[in-house]
Amino acid sequence: MKVFLDTNVVIDYLAKRQPFAEDVCQMVMLCCQKNYELCVSSLSFATVYYVLRKQYAHEHLLALLSDITGLFSIAAVDGQIVRDALSSNFTDFEDAIQCYTAVADNADVIVTRNVKDFGPSPLLVKTPTEICELLLGYGTNDVSSSLVNEPVVPYGDGREQ
Repeated sequence: MKVFLDTNVVIDYLAKRQPFAEDVCQMVMLCCQKNYELCVSSLSFATVYYVLRKQYAHEHLLALLSDITGLFSIAAVDGQIVRDALSSNFTDFEDAIQCYTAVADNADVIVTRNVKDFGPSPLLVKTPTEICELLLGYGTNDVSSSLVNEPVVPYGDGREQ
């Protein structure tokens, strides 16, 4: 199972933003326990750096970003993804790039806090909370089949929770 993490989920994870960080961290842990592959768009690294640059010193932020490269695979954004995003029905261009990056990287699910923004997505889209509920077995005994059309994203950067 490949779980694609939207930028807001990565920021929640690294910055431990409340009240979101707890579910994101639990999701990452559960996905790692299930040996699900967690992936992030290469675009997210620049966005995360930009958003968190005033919260963390440059060296510390680069170290955090470096740490997650060992936990999350990096999905490249290329010209075709940009063209697909430009011609999509998304109202938010960055979300369109994230979606088509996930599609090109063969993700099974997109995990985001802004599910409604991914309405045109051909992939299943879930929140970290929804992924946790699925992985913990609330409402189903077969997590993989529950995620066939739904996103799953793990959380974990090796720091203490």
